[in-house]
Amino acid sequence: MLLLDTSVWIDLLADRRTEAVGFVLQREATEGIALTEMIYLEVMQGARAGATEQKIRNILSQQQILQPLQGLETYDQAAALYRAARRNGLTVRTAIDCLSAQIAVEHEALLVHNDRDFFTLAKVEPRLQLFPSPGFH
Repeated sequence: MLLLDTSVWIDLLADRRTEAVGFVLQREATEGIALTEMIYLEVMQGARAGATEQKIRNILSQQQILQPLQGLETYDQAAALYRAARRNGLTVRTAIDCLSAQIAVEHEALLVHNDRDFFTLAKVEPRLQLFPSPGFH
């Protein structure tokens, strides 16, 4: 399963051919793509009202939505990721990235992103699978 971060959804919906979008287009038929409710929120808050908003809603609502598997414990673990990064002198800019990373770990999904915060989170959570990975280039 490919869990697409907001940064990738934005590029995909805008038809930008980034490295991450190319990766998704190559693998979506065999792996499937997903998002979380918070990623849905982030994408929809940036959508223009009207036909574009409805088109994006239709596309996103047809995808698999990955839910936290452990209820509040998932949120506790996401907060622990943030604290672990801070203890190591690293900064994660949003709680949503911590939650997305934790949900990806729980579902053993490959998190496809275009956001440096996930490289930071991978330093404190070795089970987090990323594309691109920290050593990709």
